[in-house]
Amino acid sequence: MGAVDRWMPFRRSRQERVVELVRRVAEARDPGEHGHGVEVVVEAPRKKWWQALFNRDDTLAQARIVVTREGGEVRYPFDIQLVTAHGGNAAHRLGTRPGWAVSNSAGLAFVIQKGTHRTGFDFEELTAGAVAALAKLRRKPQERGWRARIDRSVMRS
Repeated sequence: MGAVDRWMPFRRSRQERVVELVRRVAEARDPGEHGHGVEVVVEAPRKKWWQALFNRDDTLAQARIVVTREGGEVRYPFDIQLVTAHGGNAAHRLGTRPGWAVSNSAGLAFVIQKGTHRTGFDFEELTAGAVAALAKLRRKPQERGWRARIDRSVMRS
């Protein structure tokens, strides 16, 4: 795996390729370039220019799924950082769903998939939760134009 792999396009309703990407990173137990872990970045399509103009939002919306942590550890809870125009408030705009929590931590928005080591990892639900969060924040998102990639250059403090 390279430091930052190429973007892989997918349809919002067809997330199998993204689930496979998350699973591949977890199985590799990759610590990343700096030993801080690896994330799978999911990006929603950019809004049309006139939507961005009226909503004052021309930023790309990203969900950064923390798949491995320091040293390549894979464990619950799985954090998904939401990088959107809503800032730290983004997670609280979503509400909660069973098995998940939301957090505004130091101005950063997170949705968190809870679980235990006994239940096994639910990468399908993890991926679906990331895409669903972005879709809800985007309001009427497109089916096409979604993309994902692996980010091995993560630096956490």
